[in-house]
Amino acid sequence: MISDRTPHPLAGDWSTAKAGCRPPSLREVRVEGFLGRRMEANRHSILAGLESPIPRRFQALARGEEPGPETERLASDSDLYKWIEGASYALAYRLDEPLRAAAEEMVGLVLALQAPDGYLNTQVPPYERLDTRVNHDLYQAGHLCEAAVAYHRATGDGRLLEAAGRWIDWLLARYEEGHPYFSQVGEHEHPEIELGLLRLAREAGEPRYRRFAEAILSMHRITPRVADLVAGAGDRHAVRVGYLLTAAAESCLEGGDAVSPDTLQAVWEDLSSTRLYVTGGLGCREQIPVRPYDLPQTYEENPDRDIAETCASVAMMMFTWRMHALTPRAHYMDTIETILYNHYLGALSLDNLANFYYNPLRVVGDQSWRTDHGGSRGRRTRLPEIHSTACCLPNAWRFFGALPEYLYSLDDTGVWVNLYTSSTLATALPSGAPVGLRVETDYPHDGRVAVSVTGEAPSAYSLRLRVPGWCRRAVLTDPDGRETVSPGGEYVALARTWRPGDRVTLEMEMPVRAIVSAPEIAANAGQAALGRGPLVYCLEGVDAEYPIERLALPVSPREAAAGARVEWAPDLLGGVHWLGVTLGVLPSAAEAGPYIEAPERLPETWAWLVPFYARANRSDEARWTVFLPRG
Repeated sequence: MISDRTPHPLAGDWSTAKAGCRPPSLREVRVEGFLGRRMEANRHSILAGLESPIPRRFQALARGEEPGPETERLASDSDLYKWIEGASYALAYRLDEPLRAAAEEMVGLVLALQAPDGYLNTQVPPYERLDTRVNHDLYQAGHLCEAAVAYHRATGDGRLLEAAGRWIDWLLARYEEGHPYFSQVGEHEHPEIELGLLRLAREAGEPRYRRFAEAILSMHRITPRVADLVAGAGDRHAVRVGYLLTAAAESCLEGGDAVSPDTLQAVWEDLSSTRLYVTGGLGCREQIPVRPYDLPQTYEENPDRDIAETCASVAMMMFTWRMHALTPRAHYMDTIETILYNHYLGALSLDNLANFYYNPLRVVGDQSWRTDHGGSRGRRTRLPEIHSTACCLPNAWRFFGALPEYLYSLDDTGVWVNLYTSSTLATALPSGAPVGLRVETDYPHDGRVAVSVTGEAPSAYSLRLRVPGWCRRAVLTDPDGRETVSPGGEYVALARTWRPGDRVTLEMEMPVRAIVSAPEIAANAGQAALGRGPLVYCLEGVDAEYPIERLALPVSPREAAAGARVEWAPDLLGGVHWLGVTLGVLPSAAEAGPYIEAPERLPETWAWLVPFYARANRSDEARWTVFLPRG
């Protein structure tokens, strides 16, 4: 059970009607440690984004000038709306005068360019309103709604909220008139307005917007099987599917009936168990494959497309977060953790100023004929440059801004600690019971987590700590010194009256582990990867004496994991544990021809593996592979 409460969350602001839990407000959380450093880098990246082409179309039109060709991107307005949303979360977390002034300026540009009747799209002209050649009017409106809600909650300024409402009123009038555009939304538009409408309906207190959201949700096809989904153009476009399912889960939290929770649970299971890469990436050529376990390590049939689009991982985390809110279970946060610590952080540079559009598991050999959606295959596109479709960094700005609300969850009985990084929480449960916690940890590099109770008075509640699914064995020590051994994949709960100074420790074993694939994943047959804790590792070209496509594990995966040398490198890639391994050297075709008799023993070499998230930060022509052949 969960009661309504204040202060309200900014990103996880769903209704308490059907929620099993709800996040605290990001104002009640302080994030330090590993994730805190990435959040701080994100603040700098948000401001740096204003030097890119993202705001230039608005700026030029506001001055009465013709926008430059660099602003002619698909649905480019939405990139600025995501910037405003991310900046709003960052401002609510910590007031920053330069960022506040920049956000106010960007909001002013948006307001200045809204048409008198409420319509808002800077690409009209040359395009038309509700143009079926573009099919992104509703998508852009949805992102404006989310930005408006965030800005209103962060600043109390309701001007953008009013502007979003006026645009939605215009769209709703066209829908009620039977405009032909709405007859093809389910097959051609990009989902996003559904979530934006639900959030705007709550913030503006306007139930018409919720009914509009439910109507648009019903235009798509959401089924228990991934293969049968239709989410706008492309049917199973990974980002569109993720946004649509996020809105459907939010609708369930509101008590809506467009989609049932059972359907969402089934499709989430289908996605997470048969379509996710080992790093948490999703999609190939931007589509979710029809066939389960169709997970190529890279896609070489198109020079400009690949696997695991960055924005798809944001959408999957947003969807999964809401599934956790419906039914708080550890495997939802396990999935978010895998995506966050591997695929998503790996899409971004260590300073959050550059990103990959796609995130293949394997990039080897000659890549001169390929691009990363127009950018370099071996180097992230760095601000002020952006991709021709510039959705990735704006999504990072808003995701990292909202991240504090992912760390904890609350209900009337207690608190869940979901994601581990050094942090503090100062809140009250919906029931009114005060909660003060301090988490201290070097996670994900170390498996020890200490949770101390802060505050001034005793308080009775249940404290639930997540033991990740990768963990074979965890030991929980309560304030009285009693130990509980817990397997991975569950929350371990302690219910008691907590007093300031009480301390709980969770010790999670973190050995190097060998990762092999089920036989259904044909792309990984005869190969293995190594991981440690939540991190998946990869071999980078700069750390190997030979081309990485010639290197193999000379022993069984378990032997390779047991024999790996774990070494802390504080000055490498912001501080990482890297894994030293002995690898076998396969003969090249140039040396021995395409087919040879299997050698009794391969020549050996030494190499270091780094976390996947840290790859491609030391070379402009990076090469890497997650899986290694079993020699």
